Amino acid sequence: MRNQCYGIILFSLVLIAVLPAQGGTVSINTLQYPASPETLTVGERVPIVVSINYANLEQSTLSLHLAYADYPPRFQSGGETAVSGSGTYLFPPAEIMVPASYSIPSGWPEYINEWHLKAEIWKGDQLVAGRSFTLLVENPEYKPDVEIGSIEYVVPPDTIAVGEESLVKVNTVYSNLAAGTKMEATLRDQSGIIASRSSRSLSGSGELTFSMTVKPKRAGAWLIEAALGTGSGSMLVGDKKSFQINVVTG
Repeated sequence: MRNQCYGIILFSLVLIAVLPAQGGTVSINTLQYPASPETLTVGERVPIVVSINYANLEQSTLSLHLAYADYPPRFQSGGETAVSGSGTYLFPPAEIMVPASYSIPSGWPEYINEWHLKAEIWKGDQLVAGRSFTLLVENPEYKPDVEIGSIEYVVPPDTIAVGEESLVKVNTVYSNLAAGTKMEATLRDQSGIIASRSSRSLSGSGELTFSMTVKPKRAGAWLIEAALGTGSGSMLVGDKKSFQINVVTG
C-alpha cells in the first residue's frame, strides 16, 4: 500500500514539472512604425508591425489591438494567434488610416499634429503587454505652400549678349504662411548662385514677384534654375523651375 501511494505521488510530481507555469509572460519585442521626423498625411494608410516574446504560456489566444488615444474608435484589431510554451511571434502588418489629430507638438509647425497610439497585446479580456508610440500627421488644410507661378525672361529665339545685364522676374504664389515668414528666391547656373532676393515678412496667402538681374559670362545656351524657399518652424517648403536664355557674342 505504501509503494502504491509513493508511485502516485511521484507521478504527480512529474506532471507538475513538465506543465507550463500558470499565466506565463508576454512582452512586445519590436514595434515598427514611421517614427519622427517622418510625417504622414490625413487619410493615408500605414502598416504597424509588432512582434512579441512569450514564455511559459498554457495554450492561449493572443490578439493585437491598436489603441487610439486621440481618435475613436478606441481599438482596432491587428490580428491574433494561438500559442503555448515559449517563443516569439510576428503579427502580420496591422494597417491603420491616419485621422486628423488635435494635439500640436511643441516646436513643430501648426500643421503638424501628434497622433498618440498604443500597441496592446490581449489574452482574452486581459491586457498582458503594451507599448505607446506617436505618429506625426500633416494636415494639408494648414500646410504652408510656396510655388513659382511664372518666370519672365528673354525667351528664345530672342537673345542677349555676353556681359549684357538682363532682368528676370520670378512670380510666386504663397499660402498658409505663419506670421513673420520670409521667402527667398535664388537663380543658379552650373557655377553656383548668380542672384538672390529675400522678401519682407509675410503671413497668410498672397502673390509676390522677385526681380533679379543676371549677366552671362559666355555665349551659348544658358540654363538657369529658379528656386524658391522658406523656413517654417523646423520644416522647409519650396519650389523649383528651370529655364534657358540664349547668349551670343557681343
